Amino acid sequence: MSIRTPGLWLTLAALGAVPSGAVFAADMPLKAAPIAPVFYDWSGVYIGLHAGYGGAMKDWTADTIGADFTAKGFLGGGQIGINKQIGSLVFGLELDGSWANISGSQLLSLGGPLVGGQTDDNARSKIDGLVTFTGRAGLAADRWFVYAKGGLAVAHEAHSFSNNNFNFPPGPFPRVISLSGSEYRWAPTVGFGTEHALGNNWSVKAEYNYIHLGTRAIGVNGTRTAAGVVTPVAQDVQIEQALHVATVGVNYRFGGIQTDPTLAPARAAPGYNWSGAYVGVQGGYGSGHHEWPDFLVPARPEIVKYGANGWLAGGTVGVNAQTGVFVFGVEGEWMWTGIKGSQTTIFAGAQTTTLGLESKVNWLAIAAARAGFVVGDRLLVYGKAGVALADERHTINASSSSSALDLSAKALHTGVVAGAGAEYALGGNWSAKLEYDYIKMLAQNFTATGTESFNVPPLVGPIANFRQFEKMPQDLHLIKFGINYHFNQTPVVVSARY
Repeated sequence: MSIRTPGLWLTLAALGAVPSGAVFAADMPLKAAPIAPVFYDWSGVYIGLHAGYGGAMKDWTADTIGADFTAKGFLGGGQIGINKQIGSLVFGLELDGSWANISGSQLLSLGGPLVGGQTDDNARSKIDGLVTFTGRAGLAADRWFVYAKGGLAVAHEAHSFSNNNFNFPPGPFPRVISLSGSEYRWAPTVGFGTEHALGNNWSVKAEYNYIHLGTRAIGVNGTRTAAGVVTPVAQDVQIEQALHVATVGVNYRFGGIQTDPTLAPARAAPGYNWSGAYVGVQGGYGSGHHEWPDFLVPARPEIVKYGANGWLAGGTVGVNAQTGVFVFGVEGEWMWTGIKGSQTTIFAGAQTTTLGLESKVNWLAIAAARAGFVVGDRLLVYGKAGVALADERHTINASSSSSALDLSAKALHTGVVAGAGAEYALGGNWSAKLEYDYIKMLAQNFTATGTESFNVPPLVGPIANFRQFEKMPQDLHLIKFGINYHFNQTPVVVSARY
């Protein structure tokens, strides 16, 4: 007996001999179960290696030595940490340690054959070890993780100082002082970074950290040799310092791809996908002011203050992570500049004295975090905050009929940055941005070296001279326009991220 007719199928279904769904199953194709979205889960323990470069100013205050110099060099080591991802947010703890060779020195000379004697002071500092323990928090967009971090750092440092006094012509008994000491210095640290998952549990990262090592009195010990007699010497030196560190590294994570998560990351809003890495070029204009408090005359404060302005141009590299309409990113900038300013003042008296002061910003670097939101499909509006580092040269010229002083100093100035901007996706992988930044430089010591020439018979000619200048304050206002190229996977307007 055949039961192929549609009428028989309907009769059997009505009597309950077969489930009613079977009637439709016989005529409709089966559909596969929906596939849960796949994303990279940053949760878990990881270990890794890193290498980088660091540097900043070492200020030996005037009541001890009066030296100010840049210490810089390489470092490398390892890290261990743990992350927990909740939706698009990632929280973690990290411990890292580095061997370092961040060192610098400055030679300060005073006198010469004209005055029959000379003193050479040489100050040196070196960081040979660095450990940080920090918390990390940031935003994950699949394989991109963008974060800010903060915590504590400890640096092991060695300091040394030598003083050599000798006569012209050379005498039989020069005086030599040699001192050295070491310390562990604890300090707060903040930073920004990004990490990209390569697959197979490996990831690469790039990171910037600022370590505020502060001011501390260090005990140094050594000997004093004079007229052939050696005696022990001990004293305290006051050293103020900071440290900027940029590193790249690789991590191995004990975890991997997770599907059907309990709490999945939020998708990016429909429109241009800002997640991913980018590089760019930018140019603009900067203006600000400098001040030399050492020459402050209460009746004429304007003689130590002057404006500075000029062009700037350079490159940008950064990474964004987007969830919904919110975008969080980190960015590094390096710019050459023509920002400079000067002031010349003439003092009338028994003899006329001309004082000339000048400052020039050679280059400017900024490391910052950006946070903003998407307006429409292609416009990103954001604010930013971070740390700036400016390489500057300061010169002083003072002349009269009896003498002429010509000194110059090179210093790294640290500042804090706040800014805002807008970036518009042009199409393809390109975008254009317009941005304003305000930089408040922290007051910085610097020591200028050079010569002083005399025209007071029988003293006619030059001698070596130096002077430490106290805490120069300054600020900068920057207007920048830039073009960025994005390496994201979906560079055009899309209906959804996944």
